[in-house]
Order: sequence, then C-alpha cells, then structure tokens
Amino acid sequence: MLRYPKLSFLLFWALLSAFSLSAQEEATGPDGPYLIYGEEGLTAYWANIDEKTKESVSWAEITEAALPDFASFRPELVDPEREFKLPESVVYKGVKKIAAISDIHGQYPVARKLLETHGIIDENQNWAFGEGHLVVVGDVFDRGDQVNQTLWLLHNLQLQAEAAGGKLHFLLGNHETMILEGDDRYVHRNYRITSALMTRTYQQLYGPDTYLGKWLRSLPLAVKINDLVFVHGGLSKEVVKAIDDDLDNLNHLYHKYLIDGNIVEATGRSGKLALLYQREGPLWYRGYFMEEETTEKDLNWILKRMGASRIIVGHTSFEAIRSYFDGRVIAIDSSIKFGNMGEVLLIQDNKFYGGGLLGDKEAIFNRIAGD
Repeated sequence: MLRYPKLSFLLFWALLSAFSLSAQEEATGPDGPYLIYGEEGLTAYWANIDEKTKESVSWAEITEAALPDFASFRPELVDPEREFKLPESVVYKGVKKIAAISDIHGQYPVARKLLETHGIIDENQNWAFGEGHLVVVGDVFDRGDQVNQTLWLLHNLQLQAEAAGGKLHFLLGNHETMILEGDDRYVHRNYRITSALMTRTYQQLYGPDTYLGKWLRSLPLAVKINDLVFVHGGLSKEVVKAIDDDLDNLNHLYHKYLIDGNIVEATGRSGKLALLYQREGPLWYRGYFMEEETTEKDLNWILKRMGASRIIVGHTSFEAIRSYFDGRVIAIDSSIKFGNMGEVLLIQDNKFYGGGLLGDKEAIFNRIAGD
C-alpha cells in the first residue's frame, strides 16, 4: 500500500488530469550539439528538426559564427582533452548551504527558472551559489524535448562551481542508465528524428566516443553531504548490506560492472550486482513510500549504518517536496517533468525549504507529513 498522504495524492492526480500537452514549451531551434570523437578529432553535430537536416563543424573551426544559437552550450567551457573520472570519494563535510533538484526530464525552462529564481544561477546561466553544493538527483533524460539543453547547462555549472569553491553533483538516475544501455522507450519524438538524421541510435549519441557520453560515465549514483545522503531511488536494507555501508563502494561497483562492463554477464554471476541493478537497487527503489516495505525500524537501521540523519531521494513523483518518517526521508521529485510545476530543495542552517517557481519558499516540515 502507498504511504502517500491522501489529500496530497488526490490533488496530485487532479493536477495531472488537468494537464495539457499544449501547456508544455516545445523546443525551438537546433537540437545539439552532439560532440563526437573521430579520426579527425572532435566534431560538433546538430539536427534541425523542422527542416529535417543535420549540420556539423570540426572543433578546430568552432567559432560563434559557425554555430547556431544554442540555449546553453558554451564552447569555451569544453576541453576536448578533458579526462573524465568517477570521483574517488563522494563524502563531503562542512558544507554550509545545499540545494537539490531531481527528475528534470528534459524540462530545461522549468529547471532554469527554479535555479535562477532561488539564486543558484544568475540571469545569464552562470553559477551564483558560491561555495554551496547543488545536487541533481538523477533523471535529466527522457520525456521532455530539452534534454541536451539541460545537460549542457549542468556541465557548465559543474565547472563554474568548482572554480568558485562549490560543487554541482549530477547523480545518475534510472533514466540515465536506461539511455546508456539502449532503452529509449521514453525519449521525446524529436530525438527519434535527431537519431535518424545522425544515423546513430539515441544510445550512440551518448556513447563512449562522445564528449557528453564520457562525462555521463563519470557521474556517481550517490553522495553524502554533511549527514545527508542523496540518491535517486533510495537505499534498501539489502543494498546497504551489499555495499558494506560505503557509498564509494556503491559507485565503483555500479560503474565497473554495470556501466563499463557487461550487464547480463555481471548480474548473472553476482547476486550483489543483480541486487544493485534491479527493483531493490538504488536507482529504482520506492520502498520508503510503500507500507509493506521499509518500516521505521528498517529506516533507523539504514541511517545508522550510513552515518546519516536523512536520505533525500527523487524517482517517486509528488506535486511538491514531501517528507516522510518525521523528516528522515525527503522526497524531492516535484513533477518538473510535466513542464508547469516543480520545486527546488533549499537547505541552510539545518532548515529545509521547498522553493517554487514564483520565488516562494515554504518550510517542508510544516507541510502535511507523508506518514
């Protein structure tokens, strides 16, 4: 049985019923760029969806005049020789301000609006959060038609945050790994046009021979900031046991065997790897919101083993940020994917707020609790 609050659940579905596809902003302009490595070096490709054409320019010839007006791509922030590596450690201490957003699903205008409204970026899409940490809790891919715009924005902000002494943590969600594995059931129709024009599958547009593909393959599944654990789906008891209470172990296992390795072979010979990959795994888990799964005793055990006070997750959608188990689980998938709603989680001085599109802020623990 779902642990959703009844009134919240009914309101959420009323909003979904009223939602019209015409309310979504369709992407205009070219789709791209997709930076692909080849024998001649790096080449930028893009698709003109309306005209059903593709264009390209070699990296050596990249100039503002050679490129169309992309919403968030900034060539000066791209280093073709950059080495992408999974972080050795994903545990951070002493961070004074944190923001988190999840399940953007190609809704670039909503994500940009939320980040700008709450001072995380400025009006020119530059990092404005100083030494703060922004966590993107997975699922930028699929459903919407502005995935690439969102990816380039996050790519840029990650570099700018580092330069300012802050951090942007982009965590893998189940939809990122689905694309890397070739499961494109949920991609927007525009990307099928792009794939046809590029004569590449959507998976290949983010393959190991692409700039963004290399970047995506360097992203972690989970981070711990102060005493807060961030992960897309959640951590089940079984997973915590399997990773020996170690998020670095989780990230390295998943990448070595399930992203960079052969999934079928790995999950077939290892129960631990099969667990990480399946329903109880960190990208798919919904047990915090199902009464017959995670109990309060279970959660207390998980938090103690992880040395955490709260777990912050996406994946399970609500109409706003919600807390469960007396605030020890915070669900931040606020349905940005529908294109007309959403919130960003704001944390400072151990106070937790949901920040809305109009600049409103509400203490999330003052809301009707999920439990």
